[in-house]
Amino acid sequence: MKKYSAEYFEKKFKILYNKLFIREGFIDEVKKIRKELGIPIETGFSGSLDLAEYLIKKLTVKEREEAIFIAYMHKYENEKKTLATKENRNDFVDSFLKERKKEIDSLILAIIFVKSKIDDHTFTFTDGFFFRKFNKNKLISKLKPSVYALADKCWDVDLLDEQITIHFVERYLFLGENGVNDYIKSRIRCPNCQHIGVHYFSPDRNHMQGKSAGAFSKNYIFNRETVEWLSQHFNSIFLIVKPYATKEQVIQYVKDNWDTMKKLMDDKNVFYKQSSASTKIKESDFKKNQLVYSLYSLTKEQLVRQYKELEKELIVPQYKESVISKILEKRYNLKMSPDAIKRSATRFAKSIKIQKRQKDVRDI
Repeated sequence: MKKYSAEYFEKKFKILYNKLFIREGFIDEVKKIRKELGIPIETGFSGSLDLAEYLIKKLTVKEREEAIFIAYMHKYENEKKTLATKENRNDFVDSFLKERKKEIDSLILAIIFVKSKIDDHTFTFTDGFFFRKFNKNKLISKLKPSVYALADKCWDVDLLDEQITIHFVERYLFLGENGVNDYIKSRIRCPNCQHIGVHYFSPDRNHMQGKSAGAFSKNYIFNRETVEWLSQHFNSIFLIVKPYATKEQVIQYVKDNWDTMKKLMDDKNVFYKQSSASTKIKESDFKKNQLVYSLYSLTKEQLVRQYKELEKELIVPQYKESVISKILEKRYNLKMSPDAIKRSATRFAKSIKIQKRQKDVRDI
């Protein structure tokens, strides 16, 4: 059985999500944005189909027609296994006009298309081509800025991966807890995407500028969007695999050069260490720690009232941590020493705080 299984990564994704979920002010900010965007405030939409229908209906009549056209073009290309080009334009248009006569079916087609974009675990749907197309729409124009503003408020280096965080934020904002769970399940079903911290990138012509000059030309270089994307991974090391390399050769290369690669990664860990953040996704008892912190946040008087409900005959302990220890044991069947309670509450309090650090390659 392989060590790094889907179950292994599912636990790691959930740990990262819990670290985001407990961020101070996260839930309040989510509810505030949901209200502004017309999203069900307490839970978000019940599923991606409901969300897709809501978004399509927020388009103007003209925009909806364009959405239907895009959705049908996507369907046509999938069915014909070819792109819609000048050569097959007449066939495509004739086919589209026949389809468009069925108005209800056409609207459903657009909704299903948008649903597929929402369900895609590789891209945030609010930043996708389809919604960039309608960025002048009053609601659509607010979606991406809302997601990224919320992610920026909550992200810090202890969450490790900005892209995963943005997906979590987007899913939770629109679809609640179920949306996050569906995203995690979708990721761990995909061998390429289930791994946290290891990915591959294979550029194609869409990542390049200077295409007219031809490959291997000095002008055939990454375009701005690609440079911006790669720059997000300045705290990584890149493994370049040529088409003529074999699987065995790549594995051997990593084995032979792991010490050097590990040294480079350790150097980059300084970036996390200066923020007191670990690069290991450690498992913890989230619910227990949250419970201890919630009790520790109460005043001594509030705790005493709870204590007296449980122990009417006994004298109230002198220290706050001792009172909490008794409450945990009697009410929750959880045994913890006063010292352990203080340590747990202090760690949890630190984990919910956001301490922004400027990302700068000079820090590495």
